[in-house]
Amino acid sequence: MSQSIASVATSKTSTTVENAVSAAATLNMFQRVEALADKREVWETTHYSRSNAGLYSIFAECLALYRDLTEGADVKAKKSGFTDYINLKGYKFKESSPLTLKVIRCVFGEKDRRRLSTYHSVLLVAVADKWDAMEVAQKISECGGVQEISVRKPSGMTAKEKANAARNALMNQSIASLTSDAISKQFKTENVGDNAVAILTLNSDGTYSVHCVVRSTTAVNAALTSYFSANKEVLKGLQDQEEMQAAEADKAKLIANAAAASSAVTAANDSQNQAAA
Repeated sequence: MSQSIASVATSKTSTTVENAVSAAATLNMFQRVEALADKREVWETTHYSRSNAGLYSIFAECLALYRDLTEGADVKAKKSGFTDYINLKGYKFKESSPLTLKVIRCVFGEKDRRRLSTYHSVLLVAVADKWDAMEVAQKISECGGVQEISVRKPSGMTAKEKANAARNALMNQSIASLTSDAISKQFKTENVGDNAVAILTLNSDGTYSVHCVVRSTTAVNAALTSYFSANKEVLKGLQDQEEMQAAEADKAKLIANAAAASSAVTAANDSQNQAAA
């Protein structure tokens, strides 16, 4: 009898502890969303016009928040706290509204639909591409910023990818060489091999006047991205040609290796035959 009473008491204690843990997780999630929304308000009123760093850090926390609501321990309790925040704020969502949109709406509040859609696109890309929360700021910068991500198609290329594609296709060819005393004065050994862009003006006789040379990675990438967009077909042709040449080179290498192997076998057989004789 005493054992049954002890068992019931232990069961009740266990249930009480579990309920307490669940309640704590629910409250923690509610407070977490509220704190993040407050942080967003502070950023908007103090740093919005000066830097995107604060915005990018909020996106990183939005990503971490989303992941905590979809994986790990106490997901049900965390979602309960998240729902409590939504109900308190009076936000209304459609049945089909994804969790990513709910996170953005809760953190960024009542904004115009266009801005919420833009911010939602960033979170969608971060989730789809499996970004680490610690690298969100770097990834957004590499993609060209929030606006660039918002117009990116699911299978589209980022600005950095376009620049790299153009660079890979163009750096093996040269259409002209420029030299002058002014350019020579800017020469530095440590810059050899670096890319640069120049501001040119086309003259009536078909020549170009060079006004300046800019050594800036950002400027070079922007120029290559622009070139990619205007010359997709040309770049594709160059890429196909390079792939064909690479395939032919691999084929020739395989044939040469096979011929060498065959010669080695023949030589070994000849040597054995001679030894047997």
